[in-house]
Amino acid sequence: MTLTDETLMERVADNRLDCLAPLYERYKSPLLGFLLNRTNGDRATAEDLLQATFERIIKYRTSWRTGQNFKTWAFTIARNVHRDRCRREGRMPLSDDFEFGDLPLESPEEAPTDCRAALAALPDNYRIVVELAWQRNLKYADIARVLDTTEANVKVRMHRACKQLRANYQNANRL
Repeated sequence: MTLTDETLMERVADNRLDCLAPLYERYKSPLLGFLLNRTNGDRATAEDLLQATFERIIKYRTSWRTGQNFKTWAFTIARNVHRDRCRREGRMPLSDDFEFGDLPLESPEEAPTDCRAALAALPDNYRIVVELAWQRNLKYADIARVLDTTEANVKVRMHRACKQLRANYQNANRL
């Protein structure tokens, strides 16, 4: 029987740290992809941030509350780890978004060039919503929690992102 993410995290919160291993296996790839996008494809930095994310999960395990969604919690921690690193380096990310999105594919290199170009042309605040919803399969309410905004704002961003993405894709194919 496979345990849910939330059950595993409850056990981690109860100091059963061996239960973190399955969570790591489930989330290392999605979180690494998320962090690769945040770091413009800098794999070494993204891997460092991934390690820091799991270190923070361990450190703050007692703040875990039953009923939380682990996926949302983990992506929020990853976002905060990235922000904190930027602050320490004396720079701030331009926004809470990514340099490029990659739709449902695992890596940006796998996406067709015109799709990457269409996504890269999206404003930052739209790109993050597209990635979290389409690639990371988060629900709007969960995206709102990750981005510290309202669900209505996420829906508006997604609507505008889809409209802009369609126009960007059409423009990329005209060239």
